[in-house]
Amino acid sequence: MFVVISDSNMRSIFPSAYELKKTLLWPRTLLMRWKYRKTSGPMKAMMELHYYRPAFFDFVGATYVNAHVLHDVDINSDSVVVDVGAFTGGWAQHMVDRYDPIIYAFEPNPKSLAALHEKSASNPKLHPMPYGLGDEDLTVDFTLNGLGSSMCDERTDHSDLQRIKVEVAAIDRVWKDLNLGRVDLIKINIEGAEFPLLDKMIKTDLIKEVDCFLIQFHEWHPGAYRKRRRIHAELSKTHRLEWSYHFIWEKWVRI
Repeated sequence: MFVVISDSNMRSIFPSAYELKKTLLWPRTLLMRWKYRKTSGPMKAMMELHYYRPAFFDFVGATYVNAHVLHDVDINSDSVVVDVGAFTGGWAQHMVDRYDPIIYAFEPNPKSLAALHEKSASNPKLHPMPYGLGDEDLTVDFTLNGLGSSMCDERTDHSDLQRIKVEVAAIDRVWKDLNLGRVDLIKINIEGAEFPLLDKMIKTDLIKEVDCFLIQFHEWHPGAYRKRRRIHAELSKTHRLEWSYHFIWEKWVRI
């Protein structure tokens, strides 16, 4: 007798590669947790989120060498920047202070959007956009979890968190509506939703309209390793990987 198991059932029965990796590294995580037991606040939360992976410490080390590793890009006051997952506008404010570009900052979380609007009050070139960007126009459930707020979060350990409805717009339509044309820089940090977003940019050739990408891929997303490899293969046709901290941050620049 043959038993057919659907993909969704397989995901629920079998652990993902990410879950297996975390399990195998659990002894190291316990050791590192003890080593950094006196650390607290945001740094402690970030270490826990990335289960003390070497790539995370490599990135932290890079920020000590260059505090502006996420801000050093070849742009100026005439440049157009797209910030996807702007949160409260901290990164956008750094870019304003350094380069004064035109920034379209997309943030669907109303709690974060309020702070973003405050920053834009004194800068007419910073444009808060009260919705997210994705592969299609839709209304989605959005998990409220601070920096980890996401429209792709189905993890059972976050099932008790508050969820709200937010609007997401298709990136190709928004690109046309805003008449963006060639974009100097796009920063993407949207807690798992980067995969369908980038897939849509590939299908519609929008990746060819961007000079520089700053991307945070999220390892916990189902199929993250395979999806990231596929996106890398497409990006490498038009861009060069300048630096990468595995599933932390990476930077691609046009060839």
